[in-house]
Amino acid sequence: MSLLRLESVTKSYWRGPHEQRVLRGAALELRAGSLLSVYGPRGSGKTALMEIATGFQRPAAGRVLFDGVDLATLSARELARVHRGGIGWIERGGPQLPDLTVEEYVALALYRDVGRRRAHRRARTALAAYGVEDCAGERWADLSDTARTLCAIAQAMARKPKLLIADDPTAGLGIVDRERIGSVLRTTAERDGVGVLTAVPDMSAMLHAHELLLLSRGRLLAPAERSSKPDATVVQFPDGRRSA
Repeated sequence: MSLLRLESVTKSYWRGPHEQRVLRGAALELRAGSLLSVYGPRGSGKTALMEIATGFQRPAAGRVLFDGVDLATLSARELARVHRGGIGWIERGGPQLPDLTVEEYVALALYRDVGRRRAHRRARTALAAYGVEDCAGERWADLSDTARTLCAIAQAMARKPKLLIADDPTAGLGIVDRERIGSVLRTTAERDGVGVLTAVPDMSAMLHAHELLLLSRGRLLAPAERSSKPDATVVQFPDGRRSA
């Protein structure tokens, strides 16, 4: 059974009298323990797709099924309950309160559900799982971009979600660090048994995915061909273009 399924999802925005349709019958299926990456250039609709998959936006048409529940039909309160217990969103922007330490930031969302002491224990465990335990007492502004990304993943995973979603988690990183974050997300999916959905604008962050999709003209396309060689860097999509 799929953890997340999008069925015939359509989304449009209006710019004055003009309708801009960014998603046209988009469909995907994500299983627990799998990393699915959606590749597309900037402006292709990746952010809209990620926010619809999370329930932050509602589609104009179609269904968004998480654990069999259509997120588009839930009230704000019901959706908040689902987010607390099942969906993690990687927030690369960090805390709204700049004076919080990284540990306080990671623990804050857990206070309501598990209490302060247990929340801090889980925060430290999550930071250690991603190799950034030394950042626990630091402020967000003092971290490197890579450390921020790893801390953001830890913050999302501290709540032990079933589904983890990231919109362009490697933005602003160099090629080595983009590859590292891709590897970390794949490991997270396999080690913790969560479904991980990411949107990426470059191939280096995409090649760690178990499954690949291209977002083109509002539609999600599966690659026609992917080399079985472990060092392959070329993916061919149905329209014949090759991305490397």
